[in-house]
Amino acid sequence: MFRLSGTKTIPILLLLMALCGISPRSDALEPLRIATEGAYPPFSFFDAEGRLTGFDVEIAQALCQRLDRECQISAVPWNELLPGLRAGRYALIVASMAKTAEREQYGDFTKPYYRTRLVFIGKTGSPPADAAPAPGQRRVFATQTDTTFADYLRQHHADRAKLVFTATLPEAYAALTRGEVDLVLTDNLSAYNLLRDDAAQNLDIIGPPLDVNAISSEAYILVRKGDMALREAVNAALNALWLEGTYHKISTRYFPFDIY
Repeated sequence: MFRLSGTKTIPILLLLMALCGISPRSDALEPLRIATEGAYPPFSFFDAEGRLTGFDVEIAQALCQRLDRECQISAVPWNELLPGLRAGRYALIVASMAKTAEREQYGDFTKPYYRTRLVFIGKTGSPPADAAPAPGQRRVFATQTDTTFADYLRQHHADRAKLVFTATLPEAYAALTRGEVDLVLTDNLSAYNLLRDDAAQNLDIIGPPLDVNAISSEAYILVRKGDMALREAVNAALNALWLEGTYHKISTRYFPFDIY
C-alpha cells in the first residue's frame, strides 16, 4: 500500500488540495466560539457529571453541525454575555435572549428559535401579583437581574412590592423556597422544569400568563455586530433543523409540548 512519510504528508496534501481547487478549512484553526449562560435550566446548566448541557446547548451543537463548523461552547455569567460579544470573545450568544433595543447595540438578532410566556410562581394559594397587599404589608417579588423580566417588574410592580433581583433565576427560586420572597417572575418553560421537581411540590403558577403584548415572548440568538453572513448562515441552519426534525428531537427531550 502506498504511504507518505510523516514529514511529507502535510505539504503534499496541501499541494493536492490546491490542484483540486480545495482550500483548508479556516475554522480548523479558529473554532466558532459560542456563549450560553449555564445557570438557566432546562436551557443551559451543568449536569451531575459537570457537563454543560440543556436545550440551548443542544441547539448550539446542532447549529455547529449544520454549519460544518468546529465550535467551542462556554458558560458565561448572564451580565457578562453582552460585553463579551462586543469585545469579540465569542461570535454567538445562544442563551434564550429576548430582543430589546439596548441589546441590538451589541449584536444582530437571528429569527426567533422558540416562544414562551411569562408567569409568576409562588406558594400554592398565593394571591396573584396584581392583588392588593394586606394592610400594612408589602409583598416581595423577585426575578433575575438585567433581564426583560426585571424591566417588567420595575415598570409594573415597583409601587406595590419590594423588588429583589438575583444573579440567576435558580437563586430567585431558592429564595422563594426559603420563604424570603412571595412571587418569582419567570418564563413558563423554566417554571415547568422547576415545578416537576419534588422539592417544588408546594409551588405553583400564580395567576394567568402575562400578555404577550406587554413583554417579549420570543427567544433569539445574538450574532456579533455586523456579521450578516454569519447571521444569515445561522438563520438558514435553524430552518434546516426544523425541516429535518432535529429541532423537534431536541425540544421533546425537555418539553412534552411545542415551544415554537
